[in-house]
Amino acid sequence: MKFVIDPVKDSMIRKLVSAGKNVMLTGATGAGKTTYCYKLAESLDKDCVVVNCGSTQDARTSLLGFFELDNGNTKFTPSDFVKAIQNPNTLVVLDELSRASDDAFNILFPVLDHRRELRIEEQDGSERIVKVAEGVRFIATANIGMEYSATRSLDRALQDRFMTFNLPYITGEQLIDYIKEEYTLPEAGMSDMKQIASIYDYSHNLFGKGKIGTRISTRAVIDVIPLVGGEDFSLADVLNHAILSQYEQDSSTIVNDANILREFADSLGISFFKNA
Repeated sequence: MKFVIDPVKDSMIRKLVSAGKNVMLTGATGAGKTTYCYKLAESLDKDCVVVNCGSTQDARTSLLGFFELDNGNTKFTPSDFVKAIQNPNTLVVLDELSRASDDAFNILFPVLDHRRELRIEEQDGSERIVKVAEGVRFIATANIGMEYSATRSLDRALQDRFMTFNLPYITGEQLIDYIKEEYTLPEAGMSDMKQIASIYDYSHNLFGKGKIGTRISTRAVIDVIPLVGGEDFSLADVLNHAILSQYEQDSSTIVNDANILREFADSLGISFFKNA
C-alpha cells in the first residue's frame, strides 16, 4: 500500500476503519481509491463488497432488493448490500458515492450513523428492520470538483458521517516502484514504462500550472502495461492511440493539450511524430 497512499494517512485510515468510523476517500479519477479499498480489506482480513453507487438511480432495488416470482408466488429478495451489512467480517465500499441519487443518500443515512440499521418496508414484520452486524465497516470513494460533470454535491449531513481523506495521484517514481512490485516486465517493457511515467509527471506538472486541462491518470498508465515491451506496438503507438486518446475530443484546446505532450514525448527521443 505504500505506493498508493502516504503511510501516515494509510495508518490513520486503518485505525479509524478498525475502530468502526466511516471513512471517505476523495481524489481524481484513476488515482487508486478503489484499489486501495481492496488492499485495505485484505490488510484488515475482511471480505470486500463493492457497491457501485453510480448505478443506484433505482435506489430501492439496488440497495434494498427486489420482488421476483418463485413457484407462482411473489417473494422479496434482499440486495447484495443488505446481505453484506449482515456479515460481521465485511468492509463495504460505497464506490462513486458522489454519483448516487438522493434516494440512495436517504437510505444510507441510518446505516452510517449511530442507528446502524436499514428499514426495508417490502419485508414483513420484524424483518423490516435490518441491523448492521458488529464488525461491518464502511468506506466510500468520491470524485469531487467541476471536472466531474456527472457527479452531484454531497449533502453536508452525509459528509459529516465520514472522516474524509484525499488521495492525490502518486508520482511517476512511485508509480514505477509500484509496477516493479506488482508486475513482471522485460527490460524493454520497463524502459517504456519509465518513459511513460516521465510524460505522466509532465502532464501533472502542467495541469498544476493551469497549462493543460487534464492529467494522465495512474490507471491509464497501468492499463497500457500489456501493450509495452513487445514487437506489436511501438511506444509512440501506445502513447498516441491509448494514453493520449483521452485528449482527442471536439475541442481545439484539448487537441493542443495533446500536442504539448506529444512534443515533450518527442524531446525524450521517442520519435513520436515520425511514428504517429
